[in-house]
Amino acid sequence: MTRPARPFRAELGAILAIAGPMGLSQFTQMLMGLTDDVLLGGIGAQALAIGGLATGTFFTLNAILAAMIEAGGILLAQARGRGDHASLGAIITSMLAVACVLCLPELFCLYHVDRLLAWLGEPAGIRAPVTDFVHILMWAVPPALMGQGILATALPVMGAQGILMRVMPGIMVLNGVLNATLIHGWFGLPALGLHGSAMATVITLWCMPVVLLCLAVRMPALRQGLCPRAHDWGHTLALLRTGLPMLASAMAEVTLFQTNSLEAATLGSNALAAFQIMLGIGLQSFTLYIALGQACNIRVGYWTGRGDPAMVRSATGAGMVLGIALAGAATLLLALGRHDIIGFYLDTARPANAQAVRIALDVLLIGAVFQLPDALQAIATGVLRGQGDTTIPMLVAIAGYWGIGFPGGLYLAFHRGLGAWGLWCGNGIGLVCVSLLLGARILWRLRARRAG
Repeated sequence: MTRPARPFRAELGAILAIAGPMGLSQFTQMLMGLTDDVLLGGIGAQALAIGGLATGTFFTLNAILAAMIEAGGILLAQARGRGDHASLGAIITSMLAVACVLCLPELFCLYHVDRLLAWLGEPAGIRAPVTDFVHILMWAVPPALMGQGILATALPVMGAQGILMRVMPGIMVLNGVLNATLIHGWFGLPALGLHGSAMATVITLWCMPVVLLCLAVRMPALRQGLCPRAHDWGHTLALLRTGLPMLASAMAEVTLFQTNSLEAATLGSNALAAFQIMLGIGLQSFTLYIALGQACNIRVGYWTGRGDPAMVRSATGAGMVLGIALAGAATLLLALGRHDIIGFYLDTARPANAQAVRIALDVLLIGAVFQLPDALQAIATGVLRGQGDTTIPMLVAIAGYWGIGFPGGLYLAFHRGLGAWGLWCGNGIGLVCVSLLLGARILWRLRARRAG
């Protein structure tokens, strides 16, 4: 990459070129979860609540641990910026080693998920089916971490995000067909209900990295760059130094939403179903913000490796502008289309679903209000990580989400009687605080570099 003549406009195009395919790829992954929820919602609100809680627990833990692997993307981008292509394979080796080790704690936690649910006070009627569902999903841990996690991180850094764009829509269709087949018993197969949905997810998550790898190795440049090399402890230690704060940040953010899902379960299945609908929709938009944040991560990481602070500023500004535009569109869509959105999950004409629909309408409205801070914090995080700044964002995330957002949500939900609406409002307050603090951190770094 050479420095463009019109930096800001060029960075807008570069970020979109990366974020577009990545966003589509991640959006289709989230649509897989949406498909699961819709199909389970056809069974009833209780099945939707149980399936959403089980898959949410699995993907929450996976997302937290995968943050450590994603730190390798920063090292890859900075190495490419320095022109150090010889280090790419060694960084991939370190990512593989770390992913292999991370499988062990994830499998341990998933196996003992019933104890976690019991400790959180979940009723036995929910604990048992959720535990059964999660135990099936355990078979998807290796491909989720060691396969898809590494490839989805490395391919965009190598300029091959188009592979994700080509593969993920087909994977989404496969997931939908498998879910419908195994849940409802198509093609003469037995109707397995909740267990069928879990089995379909496992099969899909195994297919995903196999297809991505088969396409990647067909390209000589990718085959050379992604080929693991001899292990280098220096890269592994750098990955740990960068990745551990990222893991802690992901834990602070992701567990806030998942813990609030568990709190919503204590309000009843209708409140939990409404909360899961907003959580699913919120994750759809969040994946797009994450795609922008990761694109900024790659661009900022590259220019940081090149030692060009002016281009770091251009990439930062371009990412923020795109984030504001995307968040504005998401806000309007959620606020104006919430009736239709809920109809994808639940039969709004069914009397048994009336209370869940009413709660969901309120929750989606408050979710729309907080789209802008959600987008800005995701992009700000990507910008700072691209510069290798992960410790301060970690502290900001912990303070904002757990010091302010979580207690605020509990207070509004249980002491002010606002229920699921109050829980989601607490989430939003945490997002606002984190986005403001991360924005201040970016301004401080930019001014410090300019003064230096």
